[in-house]
Amino acid sequence: MKRGIHAALAALPARQLNLVAIGVVLVALTLAWSVGLRGPLAAYRQQGKTLAALEASARAAAPVAAPPATPAPAASARALEAPAPLALIAAVSRNAARAGVTVSSAAQGAQHEVAGLRVHTLDISASGSYGAILAWLADIETNQPAVGIVQLALAPDDAGDKRRIDLQLAIYDTEGMP
Repeated sequence: MKRGIHAALAALPARQLNLVAIGVVLVALTLAWSVGLRGPLAAYRQQGKTLAALEASARAAAPVAAPPATPAPAASARALEAPAPLALIAAVSRNAARAGVTVSSAAQGAQHEVAGLRVHTLDISASGSYGAILAWLADIETNQPAVGIVQLALAPDDAGDKRRIDLQLAIYDTEGMP
C-alpha cells in the first residue's frame, strides 16, 4: 500500500503536490490550535459565567432604596478620616516606641492622585527585633484604616538580633476631591 501512495504522489505534478502538502500542514495546525485553545477558552467562558452570577447576586443583595443615613458617632467618623502626614509620623513613632522599635528617620514623600484618591506617601526607616517590628506593623494596620503599606524592605541590622526596616506608607484621602 505504501508503494501505491508513494507512486501516486510521485505521479502528481509539483503544483498539486504543493497544494496537498499545504493542506496537510493547515489541517495539522488547525488540530493543534483547537487542542491548545480548547482548555483556555472553556476556562474563559466559565469565568464569564461566574462573574455574571456574582454580579447578579450582588444586584439582588443590594437594597432597592437606601434607607436614610443615620449620623455616625464622632469616634467612628474620626477613625475613617485620613490623618495629616505629620500627625501620622507622630502616631507611628509613638506606636513604634511602645512596640520597642526605634525610628531612625521619617520623611514625607510624593503626593499624587490615583483613581480619584489623593495619595500622600511617607518614608520611614526603623530598627528593632523581628517580633517588635511585626507588632508595630500590625498596630499600624489596625489603628490607621486610611493608611496602607506600599513598600517594605526588611534586612538584618549590624547588631545581631535586630532587623532594619524601610517602610513606605500611603495615606489615601478623598477630602477636597470632586
